[in-house]
Amino acid sequence: MPALQTRKRIGVCLNEKKKRKLNFHVFEDLCRNHGYDVTEVDLTKCLNSQGPFDLIIHKLSDLLVEAGQDLTSHHLVQKLQVYLDTHPYTILLDPLPALHTLLDRFQSYHLLRSLETLNQGVSVFSPPCVELKTKRSDVVSLVRAHLTFPIICKTQVAHGPSSHEMSLIFNDQGLKEVTPPCLLQSFINHSATLYKVFVVGSQRFLVQRPSIRNFPLGETDQGTIFFNSHQVSKAESCSHLSQTPLYPEVLRPSDDVVRQVVKGLQEALGMSLFGVDLIVDTQSGRCAVIDVNAFPGYEGVPEFFPALLSHVDKILQKEPFSTSEHPPDVPQCEERAMKRRSLPEACKSRISNKSYFTMCTPALSADR
Repeated sequence: MPALQTRKRIGVCLNEKKKRKLNFHVFEDLCRNHGYDVTEVDLTKCLNSQGPFDLIIHKLSDLLVEAGQDLTSHHLVQKLQVYLDTHPYTILLDPLPALHTLLDRFQSYHLLRSLETLNQGVSVFSPPCVELKTKRSDVVSLVRAHLTFPIICKTQVAHGPSSHEMSLIFNDQGLKEVTPPCLLQSFINHSATLYKVFVVGSQRFLVQRPSIRNFPLGETDQGTIFFNSHQVSKAESCSHLSQTPLYPEVLRPSDDVVRQVVKGLQEALGMSLFGVDLIVDTQSGRCAVIDVNAFPGYEGVPEFFPALLSHVDKILQKEPFSTSEHPPDVPQCEERAMKRRSLPEACKSRISNKSYFTMCTPALSADR
């Protein structure tokens, strides 16, 4: 007699803050009612005894950032990678090297610029930027050769509370006061309107948010403005930076532009759950990509859970049986090749195996 079909198992590896923010227990109940088993993943315990998992949904941004400096965090990430190496049918949503790319603004903006060259027929761009890794005496001449005022300054690390602390710089004096490592980028006037694209697999949702008001182009004697991006661009924000005169109505990014941006990022990163921040240049009407983030909050997207469940169904329906039914001698080379295809080109040449620790894209500087 054929074996009974085993319920497929979804592992959830999210911190309590993320789960509360999303009310993720609602999604877990949806999955159980849909015929899936749902298990909390605890990386501090043996993963083999918690699995096997058909799919793991995670946001390990905190852990990945800490892994670069903390040995315990490094070992936890390594433990997950070993489990994935020995369970090649387990699907990770999303790939660790893709998250690593988005956690480093130097790497993510290099990726955005490379995608811009691939989509020259589409009216979309990424604002020019300069990476400052250390304090430089020639910072003013370096920046002036590449950027125009005003300039927005962001931390290199794109995760955690400090990553939202930014500044607007209007002159040479402000440039001399920046603290590396940081990314400097020409500020684009966009009539205080931000468009957030929330991606869930093949579905995408466009949500409008407030943003920073327009400023005069070129150098001025305005002092540097320090701000928290969360306090400016949340739906309920009422920052003085987003309080504006009556601007002409801003045209939304076209469906074609949004589709091309999302398609390019998905092909480069192999990700399913991410957000893209778009603005429309007030002067040219072109669309600019200013940020990409992994597993965002999906605020303003009431369809998130149904969309995520639909995506999970599509992924798991491709697998003919549960991981518990997979033969133990599954070859891993095919999985390794599949992971390679999901990475940016800059990353592939450095891979000797599919471990997270050898799949991180190299640091690239815009000023060399």
